[in-house]
Amino acid sequence: MLDAISSSFLMFKGAVLLALSLWWLWGPLLLFSLLVSTWEGHSKEKTISGLEWVILKIKPPPLVDRSLKGVEQFFAGLHGAAGSAINRRERILRGKLPEWFSLEIVGEEGSTDFYIRTLTNYRNLIEANIFAQYPDAEITVVEDYLKRLPKNLPNEEYDLSGGEVALAKDSAYPILTYEYFQEKPARKDDLPIIDPLSTVAEIFATFRAGEWFVMQWIIRPVGDDWVKKDQAVLDKIFGKEAKGRNDWLDKLMAFIDGLVGVKAEEKKEDKKDKVLNFAEKEAVEAIQKKFSKLAYECGLRLGYIAKKDVFHRYHMTAINGALKQFNSGMLNSFKGNKKMGTKSDGKMAWLFPFSGKGFGADKITFAKKLNFYKNLRARALADKSFILGTDELATVWHLPGEQIKAPLFPRVEAKKGQPPSNLDLVE
Repeated sequence: MLDAISSSFLMFKGAVLLALSLWWLWGPLLLFSLLVSTWEGHSKEKTISGLEWVILKIKPPPLVDRSLKGVEQFFAGLHGAAGSAINRRERILRGKLPEWFSLEIVGEEGSTDFYIRTLTNYRNLIEANIFAQYPDAEITVVEDYLKRLPKNLPNEEYDLSGGEVALAKDSAYPILTYEYFQEKPARKDDLPIIDPLSTVAEIFATFRAGEWFVMQWIIRPVGDDWVKKDQAVLDKIFGKEAKGRNDWLDKLMAFIDGLVGVKAEEKKEDKKDKVLNFAEKEAVEAIQKKFSKLAYECGLRLGYIAKKDVFHRYHMTAINGALKQFNSGMLNSFKGNKKMGTKSDGKMAWLFPFSGKGFGADKITFAKKLNFYKNLRARALADKSFILGTDELATVWHLPGEQIKAPLFPRVEAKKGQPPSNLDLVE
């Protein structure tokens, strides 16, 4: 055994010495890679610092008399902001980034407010598409509401809890959409009475002074490349062989066989089509429907901020519970991204079964909270993004209808009308 260890050590030592002797070969490559990475990071920071943002506050009309199909049309119209694909050269040399929006539902001291943060270039596009679906809505430019809170949290007065949310399965699988929540109307002009955001508004209605909650959707429109990538999900359901990592090896062997004159065996396609069960049929139908939709790359960030004397950690649990109504066992569901959460058990927590807190737990938790709050204020891109279609986005972010009866839910007080055509104008 000692001989084996000694032999392994000598081999390792030899490999290290060989690598060091070839420093002139890999050294410049490593240095170049570091320079490119540093320049790319600098370019991105410069680009982001030069972006001009505006925050729009949207106040729902007194009467929302249409289904969420209209909101889906809003996201279809907003998809026009999608630009051409960014190549590697533009990303590295110019720091070019895909442009994104932040759609936010905010609970503040009992009320529920809707915000969109957008680049100033797209303000008119957003307003036009909102008014097209909600003519009586009210849109105003406001200061960032997060600026009313301290720049760095937590501190002596405030605490926070939060995290990022991802999908449990591949993005090809959709979550439950608004069609699932619609009840069959008794009359043709009846509206559905189930609003998936009603639970969120009711939770926010219980907030006291000094309590905040932010549901922050970071979205950017994407093309159809993701469909081509996720086609493998359908292939797997149908029992087709997905192209694996050894395809290049098979092609190489076939090429060599051709050179030496060996005829490759023809594969017989005698495999019968797979008979799908009910769950698989439902999944295939839902996936194909999602593939047909315009789509966005999304991230979801949830943050609860409150003064320490009113901090209620179960509000985060309640909102996570509200998200479960969009989950489907056969399709997709939301799950937390533990890496981006604000809680840490520390290192070697298994040594402390009673407290559950390992070495440095409090220090790591504090650092994670600082980082989370920094990303929340910056509306930073999420750590794990996923794809949602326009119908899925309309389900999770929309201006609610009359079904929401929360006492402090803000609406436009009166319906606006057009001025008469014969109105005298004062010059």
